[in-house]
Amino acid sequence: MGTVQTVGVVMEHDLSDQAMIGLVGRCGYSAVPLDFEQPQEASTGALGAVLVRDVARLATVAADARCAGASVAMVLVHHTQQEAMVPRGVTVIPATDDATKHLREFLSTALGAPQPKGAVKMSRREQEVLTTYVMGSTVEEAAAQHYLATSTVRTHYRRATNRYTAAGRPVANKAHLLLQMVADGWIQLPERPDLSEDETDG
Repeated sequence: MGTVQTVGVVMEHDLSDQAMIGLVGRCGYSAVPLDFEQPQEASTGALGAVLVRDVARLATVAADARCAGASVAMVLVHHTQQEAMVPRGVTVIPATDDATKHLREFLSTALGAPQPKGAVKMSRREQEVLTTYVMGSTVEEAAAQHYLATSTVRTHYRRATNRYTAAGRPVANKAHLLLQMVADGWIQLPERPDLSEDETDG
């Protein structure tokens, strides 16, 4: 049996949770949420690596059977977080412009090269309709914009989520579908503007 290539992302119940899962996916690995505030899901098997953003969670990770033998990394979200607080044996991914590069290196070292996964197939029409939907429209708004019945939008959504699930990339909701479509190149997100100049003006 090969190396376990699933990455556990410890949930902090903020906007960064899904972003971390999406980033792991973009690095070529499968990610699952680890929510220590909810009952343990039996379906989550052994993990090859675990990403933590709060030092206080490290003891919980160490005691969790799913994390036994997994490589652990502390992902610093803010420059003010103290690396000195991170215990030995835990990799630190600093809050720098190179954070994604450091994450890729950590995952590659811990899990080996990612297994290639092809993009899930989607028709041009499905892509158009689902892009409208996952980028913030309701089912009704997406249907109106594309001159469709609401049941057709739901059918496109159901078919796409079934394809992702069959490909081993389960989609639980609209936000998950957005992340998977971005990872596959179906949606190109706009570049984040550089706010550093504006911040220094005021």
